[in-house]
Amino acid sequence: MATLQTCIECKKQTVSVISTQEGPLCYQCFSEKKNPSTKGKKHDKPEERMQIEFFNQVPIFFPKLPNKLLLAVPNGGSRNIIEAKNLKAQGVKSGVSDVLLLIPKKGYSCLCIEFKTPTGKQSDEQIAFQYQAEEYGNKYVVVRSVKEAIDTLKWYLE
Repeated sequence: MATLQTCIECKKQTVSVISTQEGPLCYQCFSEKKNPSTKGKKHDKPEERMQIEFFNQVPIFFPKLPNKLLLAVPNGGSRNIIEAKNLKAQGVKSGVSDVLLLIPKKGYSCLCIEFKTPTGKQSDEQIAFQYQAEEYGNKYVVVRSVKEAIDTLKWYLE
């Protein structure tokens, strides 16, 4: 089983580290050191960074998980008006959870994971999606850290 290490820059625990002379760095901090133009931007999108770290850790903790059945939903981020209209026409819905695991377990149809910062709040659209997802037999979870997301996935798959 993989062991967690603490990044010497941001102090977050992760299994995805790069060893340096100074100590272990997470991928985000390592890329900032290699590309100083990204320095200071690591707090711009904390939920996005959590989700990236989650997907980096999934193959380590769940090597047998069918990777096509765990997916991110491209419903976040800022978009220009043309792109937003195009995505809406393609069926992209606001409020859908960040991650879906399309494996029925524990009496649920699938697992829906929404990433939030420790102080983040669900939008009205996200709450509406949660109610609808749960009404149709899906498990919906709001997680506030990568560890919580990994622990949720472990619980769901056991």
